[in-house]
Amino acid sequence: MPTNWNFVDRPTGRHLLDSLYEKFAKPQLHDTEDPSNPSIYVRHAEGQVVDGNYTIEKVFEDFRTGFYAESRLPVSGNNPPVLVIRGYGSWYPFDRVLEDTPDVFIAKVQRQLKAAETVGAIDWLKQQFRSGNPADVIGESLGGKVAQQIVAKYPDYIRSTVIFNSLGVAEKLAQTCTAKNVFHYFTLGERYAFWANGGDYIPGRIFVISQKGKNWWYKIEEAIVRMAGFEGKFRKRRVLVVILAQWLLLNRHNAIVLNKKKPVVVEIDRAQLQIFRKNRFT
Repeated sequence: MPTNWNFVDRPTGRHLLDSLYEKFAKPQLHDTEDPSNPSIYVRHAEGQVVDGNYTIEKVFEDFRTGFYAESRLPVSGNNPPVLVIRGYGSWYPFDRVLEDTPDVFIAKVQRQLKAAETVGAIDWLKQQFRSGNPADVIGESLGGKVAQQIVAKYPDYIRSTVIFNSLGVAEKLAQTCTAKNVFHYFTLGERYAFWANGGDYIPGRIFVISQKGKNWWYKIEEAIVRMAGFEGKFRKRRVLVVILAQWLLLNRHNAIVLNKKKPVVVEIDRAQLQIFRKNRFT
């Protein structure tokens, strides 16, 4: 049975490994060709060591749906094993975008969940649990959606779930989910996660993260996003503003935040999250 369930920082409520898992789950474009890059958006080989302390034990992939995940085991220390699920398309090499698309834009679609079952990822989670060392499941964006679907269906086999700027799942699944130890992290000003499929989120602790909070630069960015007017009719004279706004939003969606110096982390409740969901681009 599990030997170590101490994964919460009591003063803040944060997951103790959230900064490490952020590096695992999000793309890091500055070193995509570095074989030790721990990002799941970079393909790794079984047996490879990443981040200096984790070995890629198994690679799970389904080419039909685009599902891609890696099981990672710590080389030393007391950290748990972890299943990292890739988000929308890989960055190096760039592929699997078309296959991922149905799961991105339709909240209730479960093609990648079924792929996880078919290619052995769920069997691996069950094996870790039965060995007395249950794994954490993590993912960003689409990977976060699939992680929610997995823990909602197999809650007893997973130690904790940590997801970043996740896409939503079907509202019925969110309302009936009994999973515990779920941690949602959303970047301040995030839009893509709420816009993509309009889905809901399974219960858990919810954090809004940023490098500096609502400082003057953030306010300028928000003004640019509002000027882009995504909800209105497209106009040619706004094209440069729209491109800039999209770049800002993409950067927010994928930005490494918790690994920066003194990030701002604020816990919010579910009611506040629902307000963010409904606002989207407005």
